[in-house]
Amino acid sequence: MGRKARFAAVLAAVVVALGLAVFAAVWTVPSLQDGITRRVIAGRLAANDRGALLTDKGLHIVLCGTGSPMPDPSRANACTAVVAGGHIVIIDTGPGSWAKFAQTRLPASAIDTVLLTHLHSDHIGALGEFAVQSWIAGRKVPLEVFGPGRPQEIKAPLDIEGDAYGVSGTADVVRGFAMAYDSDSGFRIVHHGTDYLAPEGARIIAHEIPKPDLGQSVTVFDKDGLKISAFLVNHHPVEPAFGYRIEYLGRVAVVSGDTKKFDNVAVFSKDADLLVHEALNVEMVRNIAAGLDNAGIHRLAKMARDTINYHTSPVEAAEIANEAHVKLLVYSHVVPPLPNALMRHIFLRGVDEARGAGDTRLGYDGMMITLPTGSQEISISDLL
Repeated sequence: MGRKARFAAVLAAVVVALGLAVFAAVWTVPSLQDGITRRVIAGRLAANDRGALLTDKGLHIVLCGTGSPMPDPSRANACTAVVAGGHIVIIDTGPGSWAKFAQTRLPASAIDTVLLTHLHSDHIGALGEFAVQSWIAGRKVPLEVFGPGRPQEIKAPLDIEGDAYGVSGTADVVRGFAMAYDSDSGFRIVHHGTDYLAPEGARIIAHEIPKPDLGQSVTVFDKDGLKISAFLVNHHPVEPAFGYRIEYLGRVAVVSGDTKKFDNVAVFSKDADLLVHEALNVEMVRNIAAGLDNAGIHRLAKMARDTINYHTSPVEAAEIANEAHVKLLVYSHVVPPLPNALMRHIFLRGVDEARGAGDTRLGYDGMMITLPTGSQEISISDLL
């Protein structure tokens, strides 16, 4: 062995020995462990502040849940955050979406309003968590929740095989969540004190949106330059169901909610910078239903086929975006789950031809679309 080789071997041995000594010290000395822990916490807290997004004069649309009731480890259920003008408005609170929102490191105390597109469980399941966690984060005022009322076309309760099934409105849903979380709020106030948890912030207040006519909308939020309006979509028999048009200092975004292909979406998406539209691939769902039938699971197969007639395919959503001259189309509420590149390719089959030159993206949890004011620019970033 030459001199250089011997030197390199000795140096490697010294490095390994030093590494083992450091590891042993960290593993066995509590003061070193605590020091490292404090450094990591300080670093993460310094990186945690995304509060500047509230006041940077841009309209930010953050996808906190892009999935559906079909289990998908990479996607929470429906949730979109609107960040602008010092406010965070949440559109839908599907199961798992609070955890995704928390991971974005957006300031939860700025959440003052929740808008519900409709009252399916995959759009409301985390409402309680959004209410209590934004309160714990520092919200001092009640959480305002807007959504559909009881449908006039359906009388409640319905008598089905001797059992009473109510068709509820947003006031009923909010009342139920408030009751379910009432003990939690009370215990926290007793434990931490009113100086830290304002009792008024524990309240949830429901507002039922009056049903507009086709071609008309209802303003549900209008503060500090941020305006959000509700319009009708077609998710029959779920009625009424809403989409939302979001306007801030000249920039426009639209969230479709759950709907079949519907002209009213194109009307309210006209010349929008961004359309976040639900999408269900019909052939993929038919294949799933066929597989369930082959496995003898006919009940779920029938229910899977039922979903086809009140959702929009990716190609249909592209056609809507083209008709409305939307700059960027982003798919959300993605059905079915897309675990790999091949499934994503199949899901988007035919979209390029239907969309033409228009920009189209497959949404994902943590995706933030930024529309700066005073320009036509659109940027995309990942908050997770």
